[in-house]
Amino acid sequence: MAAKHRIKLAVRNLYSRVLFHTGLHRLVDRVMPTRLTILAGHCVADPESNGGLPADMKITAERLAGLLGFLTRRYDACTVGEGLRRLDAGAERSMVALSMDDGYRDNATVLPQVLERTGARATIFLESRPLDERRVSWTHKLFWLLGRMDAATLAARYLELARDAETEQRLRRLLAEGGDLAYGVKRILKYDAPRGERDDVLGRVFVEEGGDERALCDRIYMTWDDARGLQSRGVELGGHTEHHFILSRLDGEEAAGEVERGRAALARELGDGATRTFAYPFGRNWDFDANSIAAVRESGFAAAVTTHAGTNTRARDRMRLARWMIDEQTPLHLLATEACGGFELLRRIGLDLSE
Repeated sequence: MAAKHRIKLAVRNLYSRVLFHTGLHRLVDRVMPTRLTILAGHCVADPESNGGLPADMKITAERLAGLLGFLTRRYDACTVGEGLRRLDAGAERSMVALSMDDGYRDNATVLPQVLERTGARATIFLESRPLDERRVSWTHKLFWLLGRMDAATLAARYLELARDAETEQRLRRLLAEGGDLAYGVKRILKYDAPRGERDDVLGRVFVEEGGDERALCDRIYMTWDDARGLQSRGVELGGHTEHHFILSRLDGEEAAGEVERGRAALARELGDGATRTFAYPFGRNWDFDANSIAAVRESGFAAAVTTHAGTNTRARDRMRLARWMIDEQTPLHLLATEACGGFELLRRIGLDLSE
């Protein structure tokens, strides 16, 4: 880690601890504009359904309840869509919403108890293919394989089957340099490998190792019936494309198709109420572009969320809403500083410490 980044993290931690432990976050909360803080996660930890997923995709029910309990005692609980409508109507009290991406089974089996316990509200963004076809994306085959072989073995097997020269060069360099191989392999396959070849190679190795795609999907993803059950309990559902492709890697027509097919599936199964809010797959600024935003707008979604930290005021671009990513290691003092507007206060003077 570069020295400059270490210094930034240290300053960030000191600033947020001072605001949190002195109670100054209450003063900041009062002087900052009304805002909507959106938390973003994937799974509530459940060994039966998501035990094979990476730790940074999970948060225990107890930890999640602790974070939500702190926030819902201080801010109004709402869904993403409801929070935006309140901002537009001139709400005086700030709000907090929980969002979960992809549509994992634990969102239907474990999360509702956390919401009931804390009084929190949630928005779940669904990718439609797992629910329609009971098929999973390449990332889940990768996670499954990494649970059965080390990253170096998987990279070597990939090199035996793939033909793309650039991917081969990057993987060989990664193996020579060492470091966090699992992270490195995932990043290369995510951003550098040709999509078709990557999906074919991982699918082939997955089958060779005894993988059962339908069984894997049934274990980790909810069903449409689960989604309808959540909807009946007041959970907001939104779009997350059909295949969870990186939209910025698609041309305008392809991006529009990905967004629209996902939206059409939601409308078919859940009604138009599920076609108002959208989450960009992966959600970083380099994962979506002008074509992506145009596709989301043209498909009829009123708002879209990213995975960049921040809070959302009435002035925030509705197609670039900020979210605070949470997992088991999320410190409460950092989250409280964002929610009270503490990091936004620094952004106003040109200092961004939240990420």
